[in-house]
Amino acid sequence: MPSSVIIAEHSEIIRRGLADILEKSGLFDRIREVACAANLMDLVKRTHPDVLVVNPGMVDSHFSDQLKNSSGTRPRLAAIVYSFHEEAVLEGFDELIPINDTRAKIQKKLVALVNATPVENQETDHGLSPRETEVLRELVRGLSNKEISEKLFISTHTVMSHRKNITQKLNIKSVAGLTVYAILNKIIKMEELGPS
Repeated sequence: MPSSVIIAEHSEIIRRGLADILEKSGLFDRIREVACAANLMDLVKRTHPDVLVVNPGMVDSHFSDQLKNSSGTRPRLAAIVYSFHEEAVLEGFDELIPINDTRAKIQKKLVALVNATPVENQETDHGLSPRETEVLRELVRGLSNKEISEKLFISTHTVMSHRKNITQKLNIKSVAGLTVYAILNKIIKMEELGPS
């Protein structure tokens, strides 16, 4: 089912390139662009997009909360990532799109966002934040703290903090136990296990 999207990015080259990928995907019947952070919230309030693809440098760590409408839901959020951003800002996004992702990978992520249910809160049923869930997924795939750090564009210290939080929230100490948990809770599929 076609949806609407806003692309918020300062760089015209990146913004237009992403718009081209989205137009050719057929996922969206309405694609809007905004290059200025000052106009972003106004456009969101006027058009109520289903998906918002944003350069995290245009927003702050409270952006996700500011987007919630009167029903308590907000558009699904994807971050365009090509430089370092504070973890507190990236945690508010449902998906990360690194600048070096292929067209196929970007489309796959956007299909998942379009098909996702509206976001009502920042924690999943299992009590993990979206970022903790991402770290858990990469951890059980066999990635080291350093590899997770590089893949998710966060510091190694932040990865270790997330691992500590995951262990405390789930009360599971071993990677084997976390793997079983991730499979049973459909965080990862069996065929995804192992290094990338």
